[in-house]
Amino acid sequence: MASNRGEASHRRVVTESPDAREALLPSLDSWATPTERFYARSHFSDIPQGDAAWRLIVDGEVDHPLDLSLQDLASMPARSMAITLECAGNSRSYMTPPAEGIGFLHGAVGNAEWTGVSLEDLLSRAGPRRGAVEVLCEGADVGEEEEEGETVEVRFARSLPLEKAMHRDTLVAYRMNGEPLRPVHGYPLRLVVPGWYGMASVKWLRRLTLLAEPFEGFFQSRRYVYIPSGEAQARWEPVTSLKVKSLITMPRHGEVVRRGGYTVEGAAWSGEGPIARVELSIDGGESWREAELFGPEAPGAWRRWRLRWDAATSGHFVLMSRATDSAGNTQPIKVPWNFRGYANNSVHSIAVEVLAPA
Repeated sequence: MASNRGEASHRRVVTESPDAREALLPSLDSWATPTERFYARSHFSDIPQGDAAWRLIVDGEVDHPLDLSLQDLASMPARSMAITLECAGNSRSYMTPPAEGIGFLHGAVGNAEWTGVSLEDLLSRAGPRRGAVEVLCEGADVGEEEEEGETVEVRFARSLPLEKAMHRDTLVAYRMNGEPLRPVHGYPLRLVVPGWYGMASVKWLRRLTLLAEPFEGFFQSRRYVYIPSGEAQARWEPVTSLKVKSLITMPRHGEVVRRGGYTVEGAAWSGEGPIARVELSIDGGESWREAELFGPEAPGAWRRWRLRWDAATSGHFVLMSRATDSAGNTQPIKVPWNFRGYANNSVHSIAVEVLAPA
């Protein structure tokens, strides 16, 4: 749906520093999310400024280390993939009891076309050695984090298991929706890791290092891990695959609709398999109806869904959506609490009022 509205009408500024913005759900009204509506999440106050002299290093447990320019990458075979990215902290504000972290509502998610080089091609050219188990992915962003009451300076870096890194659809991307990446989305290079939460898709990518042992850095072992209530543990479960989830994008929460036919719409996705079905309840979960899946279907991308609602009675209603993927995973009513509110994929609920026709 074309729009000439300003950014304030389709994105919400969550924090100014670091830069965190999310889409307003009614603006997620298409299969491909326009770049200006796509959520943004930086970890530090300063966004790295890339230029044409940017280099990507591939080193570590490889036979042939690489030092690549942007022109080198542009000369390699390109792939374009529609891939949904969701911030691990999306829907954090609805975690009960409250969780620590930037207060995203539901809009830190989007589906875009990403163009770049398959990470598999780069790693194959470098020649991983037999002992390599992970790929450490370093961004150019550096800043301060607080940990155990102290402020530490850290670089954003994450690792991928070699198997995931070698998946054909994992990209080193330089274009988004047919245009060069914007600085806030990682210009000039970023990873795009299908089926995993957005923290794996490292922005401002500058180095790929193959490791013989698992990485235990700050953003691998102290952040993006599920921390339950209770005593400290030596190691927490890492956040990885996208959990099955659906959102209602129309109507918006609190909207007043008129009696008569109304098409409820939304999107659904999962990192564990294609979306098999989406169900909608208009009575607070007492009964459910299966929605229609429509529009393009692509590995790693969300599915659009819709259901025609005969809003025949005036009153106040709770609409709820839940998705199920091909692996049999279904959105729960409530998720187990974790300290930073990661991966909240609970059933989406909104309240609407139905009035008589004007």
